[in-house]
Parts: sequence; C-alpha cells; structure tokens
Amino acid sequence: MKKLLLLVLALLFLCMAGCGGQGKEQTRGNKLSKELVLAGGQNNGAYGSLGTDLAALLNGDGKQPQLKETGGSGSVANVELLAQGRADLAFIQSDVAYAAIIGTDRYAGQAKENLQVLGVLYPETVQIVTYDVTGIRKLEDLRGRTLAVGAAGSGSAYDARQILEAAGIPEDEVRIQYLPVEDEVKALKEGTVDAVFVTSELPYQAFKELARQRQLMLIPIEGQAADDLLEAYPRYRKTVIPAGTYPNQTKPCNSVGMDCLLVATDRLDADYARSFLGRVWSHWGELHSKYPFLPADPKQSFFKGLDLPLAPGAEQFKKDQKVSS
Repeated sequence: MKKLLLLVLALLFLCMAGCGGQGKEQTRGNKLSKELVLAGGQNNGAYGSLGTDLAALLNGDGKQPQLKETGGSGSVANVELLAQGRADLAFIQSDVAYAAIIGTDRYAGQAKENLQVLGVLYPETVQIVTYDVTGIRKLEDLRGRTLAVGAAGSGSAYDARQILEAAGIPEDEVRIQYLPVEDEVKALKEGTVDAVFVTSELPYQAFKELARQRQLMLIPIEGQAADDLLEAYPRYRKTVIPAGTYPNQTKPCNSVGMDCLLVATDRLDADYARSFLGRVWSHWGELHSKYPFLPADPKQSFFKGLDLPLAPGAEQFKKDQKVSS
C-alpha cells in the first residue's frame, strides 16, 4: 500500500511538472514567436514596398525570426494594429507616434503607452500638389476645392487635417476624398480632384512621373500658417523641397516634415529587438541602393533626434554600436 501511495504521488508530481513546463513554454512562445509581423503600408507607397523588400532580405538570411509584411492604410492604422497585438512592428510617422504615445490630439485620453521606438528610418515631407491650370498657388486657395488627402488611416490624411486647421480652412469648406495612393494620383491626373496631400519621401515617384506629362505646382506651407501649425503640433519641423526635386520645378518650396519611425510595443522581447536591428543594419546598404531616400549611414541617423522612449532592445543595440546620444 505504501509503495502504491508513493507511486501515485510520483505520477502526480510528474503531471504537475509537465503542465508547469508546458505553460512556461507557451508564454515564452508568445513572446518569442518564429515570425514577426510588420505593419507596412500601401503597395504603391514607400511603406509597403520598403516593408516587402525588408522582409525578403531578412527571410533570406537564414536566421530567425522570419518577417511578414502586412499591407495597410498607413501610420494611424498601424498604431491600431500594434495596440491590438495584430502586428509586432510598424512604420509610423513621428508626429503620429508622438501623439499616440503621449496621448494628444486624436489620442487624447487614450494614449498607447506600450508603443516603443526602435529607430528612425528616413525623413518624410508633406507635399501638396496641384496642376498649374487649377489656379491654386497658396493654402488659402484650397478653400472650396476638392482635395484628396490619402487613405483613411494614413499619415497623409492625419497631416492634411492639421494643415487645413492651421490655414484657417474648416473641413466643411473643402470637399475631402480619402483615396489610397494609386487612386489619389489617378484622380489628380484625371482632374477629378483639384489638389492632393501626400506625406512621403522625396521625391515621390508617382509625382515625378506626372510632372513629366503636365506642369505640377507645389503649394507651400509657410508664413503664419506654418508658424501656427508648429505651435499647435510641435512634432513637425520646417523643411524645403529643393528645386529640381520634380521635372520642371524651378524653385524650392517651403513645407513641413517629420520622420518615418520603426515602432514596436513592450511585448517585443528585448533580445529579439536587439537581434532584429542587427539584421536590418546588415542589409542597410542593399536597402539604400534601392531606396536612396534612406540615409547612407544608419549609425549617423537611426537614433538621431528622438524624443520618444526607445525599446530596451534598441537601447542595448545602440550601446553595442557605440552610438552617442
């Protein structure tokens, strides 16, 4: 009887140990998945194409985890994908990321405090484009016009609202169309909209192609409107679209810009983040050759000008690379 009791106790102990080990492994599996999901963007935009190529490079290096790029509308939508746990990484404009993490503007009272920055990818510029025949030359001329502002959930649409506000143009005094990148450019080409807002890299390839066919006009963001915009939304910075960025563009154009950030959440294991950044940097030269708007040397740009919390793994990687603050 005593032997039987000892046998039962031993079996119970083994079962409990097995269950405990299984639970531990499952928790670890949730944190250290074999695949990371990257929320990129629209296929015809930089977020989508850069994300797709980054995934292809990383998935071909024989290391784990694999990277899966999932398309989307853009920065605002990507914040939600991260917050909902449907993505591990995302490309997000720095003005949108700041508002989400701090809890301002559309995120007032609902801050996404678990978002963490891995680094800066490249600079982005707000571009408001029309054709010369529309007569639109300044922000005030947009009043009463039909405007394409990007897809719903995009950073372009987010910025357009703030810029119109700074220019003193209520949304009910313009006709807004939320169009994805491909449809936005098509609408401008066909004349079904008077102007388009795009926040993107320079040059924006679709505008470059259009400018070879017809005379495009860039609408400046300057003067009091620019000052009011930066006072209300200080994550913007003043910038200039240089002359010659587009065919037949003979003069520079004042505008505002921000950065495209690589963002994660506190669910991403620090060692994974550290390793992931090492892999990204190892392919940086290949990415830069195809996307020249990426800075040539990530060591000089990736951690520059950040005023948002870095993920612990990114902090460690920064130390590994001996990048000064």
